[in-house]
Amino acid sequence: MNKKMMASFDDLIELSTKFVAQQGGKWDHTAWLEFLSDIQKMGYNLTHDMQSYLGSMLESMKKLYGTTTATTGLESIILGIANNTVNFIKQTRGMWDHQGWETFLKELQKKGVDLTEESTTYLGGILEAAKELYFFPIQSSKDSKK
Repeated sequence: MNKKMMASFDDLIELSTKFVAQQGGKWDHTAWLEFLSDIQKMGYNLTHDMQSYLGSMLESMKKLYGTTTATTGLESIILGIANNTVNFIKQTRGMWDHQGWETFLKELQKKGVDLTEESTTYLGGILEAAKELYFFPIQSSKDSKK
């Protein structure tokens, strides 16, 4: 994955994380459409597949957000999880085994993230959806006009 695509991957994960936090883990279809529109205004081409991957990731983030709402500093925890997710996917190039998954969870726990069985399941959903985005060729509309 080239540097430009890697930066786009990072941006999409960060934008998704901020959206979930700003919405308080709850949104309607209109907010979803506005989120997609904002991303397109930033110059990203959102194919149907890309929208599906983003939607899957947001739904998993929403579930994780719902299981951790009583946690102090929730937004920074969610952003930390997103950063760890991005770093993990880059380090493994989107391919890991169960031991890699266990290492990922231990790293989060070292940073103070308390994971229940339920939140671990949702985190797995986030990781899988983010992996799909990682492998998906992210292009901006600016690139296609050149």
